[in-house]
Amino acid sequence: MSRHMKVLREVGLVLDRRDAQWVRYRRNPDLASEFTVVIDAVLAAEFNLERKVA
Repeated sequence: MSRHMKVLREVGLVLDRRDAQWVRYRRNPDLASEFTVVIDAVLAAEFNLERKVA
């Protein structure tokens, strides 16, 4: 997982913050709206898929 998050951080999609031994990630608030729309759509689809399986 950390390798994937590293790639997302390097391309500027997420920001990270160290918290003791943990690294906390969040979506970069300065992303272009086009990227935000795509990310929101992927997260919504994943959420809906999880609800159907459960």
